[in-house]
Amino acid sequence: MVGKGNTAARVPGTLVSRLLVTTGVLLGVACVAVFAAVPPVPRYLVLAVAIAIGFGVLRSGRIAATAGAEVARGVGTSLVLLGAYLLGPVLVSSAKPDQSDTGATPLSPMVVVVLTFLPVLAFLLNFAAQGMRAAVVGVGIVVPTAIVTAMVAAEASRLAVALTMLVLALLAVGVVVRSGPDSPWSTVGITAGALAATAAVGTGLMPLGLITGSGLGRGANRHLPPGVLIVTLVAGLGLAALFGVIAMLRRDAAGGLVVGCAVAVPPLALLIRPPRGGVEVVLALVPAAVVVLAVLGILLRPALAAASWLAGWLRPGGGTTPGALAAVAGTAAVSFTTQALPVLGWSYWVQGSVTLVVCAGATVLAIRLPGVPGAVLAGVVLVGLALTKPVSQLFLLNERSGLSPLSLAAAVGLVVAAGAAWALVRAHRRPGVVAAATYLLVGQVAFVLWWAHMPAGFGPGVPITGATPVLVLLAPVVLAGVVGLVLVQRGALAHGQAVLAVALGVIGFSMLATLGGAFGRVESRDALRGLAPLTPTDTWGASRMIDEESPWALWGAVAALLLVVAAALTTVRRPSAAVTAGVVLAGLFTAEVALVTASRIGGTALADLVMGFAIAGTALGSATVVAIRSPRRQQP
Repeated sequence: MVGKGNTAARVPGTLVSRLLVTTGVLLGVACVAVFAAVPPVPRYLVLAVAIAIGFGVLRSGRIAATAGAEVARGVGTSLVLLGAYLLGPVLVSSAKPDQSDTGATPLSPMVVVVLTFLPVLAFLLNFAAQGMRAAVVGVGIVVPTAIVTAMVAAEASRLAVALTMLVLALLAVGVVVRSGPDSPWSTVGITAGALAATAAVGTGLMPLGLITGSGLGRGANRHLPPGVLIVTLVAGLGLAALFGVIAMLRRDAAGGLVVGCAVAVPPLALLIRPPRGGVEVVLALVPAAVVVLAVLGILLRPALAAASWLAGWLRPGGGTTPGALAAVAGTAAVSFTTQALPVLGWSYWVQGSVTLVVCAGATVLAIRLPGVPGAVLAGVVLVGLALTKPVSQLFLLNERSGLSPLSLAAAVGLVVAAGAAWALVRAHRRPGVVAAATYLLVGQVAFVLWWAHMPAGFGPGVPITGATPVLVLLAPVVLAGVVGLVLVQRGALAHGQAVLAVALGVIGFSMLATLGGAFGRVESRDALRGLAPLTPTDTWGASRMIDEESPWALWGAVAALLLVVAAALTTVRRPSAAVTAGVVLAGLFTAEVALVTASRIGGTALADLVMGFAIAGTALGSATVVAIRSPRRQQP
């Protein structure tokens, strides 16, 4: 039984933990504000202060003892990585020659890429060596991203990029096989290998490469010859599927999430330019072959024994079951709707009908499958529905579809999405399934809001102004964040934080799309097209229609920042790497949008006011961190 004295001793620690988390968020926002306002040279001092405070929190025994080791680690690493991320652009800016010097040699694209990624990678490797799982995943993401970005910046051929990525994926297979299931190297190999394999075929998620605006989108347009592309598709998607199986066998949630996101994204290069030479047929045959092999494993004992042997080789001591093979078959069938259908050239209503049939069958299968296989398939179905929107495809019978059928499609689609989310979450009450349901619903709600606010006569090329773009982009995810906070308050910590992690991730990437679309250069918008799967609320390019001087953008950013602070406070009760990463991502880009919008609305006066608050917040936050004292030792 816990005595009254012990209970009282816990209260100050909880208050200090919340204060430390709030201080960390405010320090991060202040760092971004000061970074944006000061000249290039003093930025080094700003970033040095942020990194120093981060390491100070990390290595302070008194802070860890008072606020909790997990809370101190989350705040400290977040500040260090934020400073490292901002350090890359500063190094690039400092290395560029003076524009007035016409005879100076321009900076090499390779040097730009190295300077951009080196600080982040160095600190990630440092934290990964200390056993931080989130840093391990970060290393797996940054390595293939940096290689692809460097090759594209150096104008390497599409064949060179594809072969390099396939070789990297094969090396990752070796790393994974030789690593134990609980080894950090296993997660690094799964993450890096999946991104490399899908990058070889022009798909996958390369968020850091897209952030740099290096022209990855333009490089993806350079097609391989049909025969070479077919081999690349089979090898790349086959290796990606292998990493997905390994992640499921080893119960690697972080690696499996990266694999799932990478595989779900349709090949951007094939969507921009229709494939030829039977490439689209091969793209459809890959998931079909996986379905056939999985069904054979379920029906035939020798095939099941072979599958179990392979599973035991990938995870020593493990095996497989008919239920797991059924989940693999369902996942492959859903991936057919996201990967192959968009490039087959079929009419919209056929695509929608096929997708609905496949997802309905996969939903029934996921409900009937118990345990992890059913939960994995449930998450895949929900994400597949979010990416394809089959109900909307059914209403797009031709290109002249008017406003009325699309509005009806949005409403019916929301009903279908809500029904699927309710059924699958009810069958599998796991945080991953809740996160997938959140991803589906925020996108569908944004779609409904978009068509509910469309004026009469709206058509392609007609911009939408006022509060509508901001409302569509942010209202669904802020509402989802509030739901997540309510779940946390009611005791469902893991489920609430799953909702919050998705909401923060969508907010962060949506704000990035806003910076590149509404406030950025035209050439950066092509690179940001690859962010579409990460911005489900960015319906019809709502982020590009936000007015640079709209007060709605500022108020939306403020609401998002309040959600960031509230979400960060939930990590006091239950540490969460996903929520912490979402806080950093959303806080960084939302603060940038707020600062840019404030300067456009109020000019230098408002910018100076924001700058004053940032400096005051930095001073107050630093003083708070220094003032934290170790708790008194209890007498035995």
